[in-house]
Amino acid sequence: MSPTAEKRLERILAVGPPSGAFFLHGDAARLRDEAARRLVDAALDPATRDFNLDVHRGPDATAESLASSLSMPPVMAARRVVLVREAEHLAPSACTIVEDALPGLPADITLVVTATVPAKSRKKFWKRLASAATSLEFAAPREADVPGWLIERAADAHGVELPAEAAEALASAVGREPDLLDAELAKLAAAARDGRVQLEDVRALVPDVRDVNRWSWLDAVVGREYRTARRQLAALLAAPGESAVGLLIGLVEAHLHVGIVLAGGTRRAVAELERNGKPYLKFKVRTWAAQARRWSPPDLERALELLLEADRQAKTGHGDAAVLDGLLLRLEALGRRAA
Repeated sequence: MSPTAEKRLERILAVGPPSGAFFLHGDAARLRDEAARRLVDAALDPATRDFNLDVHRGPDATAESLASSLSMPPVMAARRVVLVREAEHLAPSACTIVEDALPGLPADITLVVTATVPAKSRKKFWKRLASAATSLEFAAPREADVPGWLIERAADAHGVELPAEAAEALASAVGREPDLLDAELAKLAAAARDGRVQLEDVRALVPDVRDVNRWSWLDAVVGREYRTARRQLAALLAAPGESAVGLLIGLVEAHLHVGIVLAGGTRRAVAELERNGKPYLKFKVRTWAAQARRWSPPDLERALELLLEADRQAKTGHGDAAVLDGLLLRLEALGRRAA
């Protein structure tokens, strides 16, 4: 689940039984469907649930059945719920029924629609649904954000602490697919001792954990441990999906975070994360603060220039290893001059 969607869902549920229309979309089906279940459970009185919950699957739903569900009042309860799953398979006539119901949805009806919206779809139904309902997207986090996503998800959904190094190892092994990440988290949480998942737990229970991952490597570079970063470079680039361009994007972002700490301290960094909708990265602020002590503003500015130069080289066909190794040598020389 994207962190923004998760936090919005928590705020919605904290207010009380949810009412109105909700559109849950994105390709993280496991987490999206879990969110739909939570909305349904919060909206219904358990004693009358069987009388007040209508579930429709897109391939099977008809305009007539949807119209009937949306017009029926609650039975011996304050609210009823209409859940429409797999809305991407709704017939045009059924879509029209949902659209027409949205503006005048009765206060005692909660409508929950879930869908995997086809890529590049221009169907107007999606835009109308998103504008008329509370829209929550359950999509994969950006690669840079995966460890922070895992740390929050471990605490919020599974009730365990996941240290940063364990989160990074898990992310390097699994990738950024939320459903797969959550499945591995559930397995680790079940085996956790004293409510904490250790790095050795990840290595023991998750296949393909790498000795070198991109996040620890980025920290080595920004922490000016260039010899370590050069030694690890070949193993890092051997991992599926890694490239000079991708790593350089991560390096630029990491150096910019350190620059924010240099300019305004950790409070400024936290405020920027909140403003940009990335509170799940707060776990990195202490690391950025430690790294910032190794930099001066002029050195950091020059490092960013070297990163941009390396990015241009990587995009013009130079070998990944050669580009990154050359960059690390230049950054190391910059560090020696500063010392």
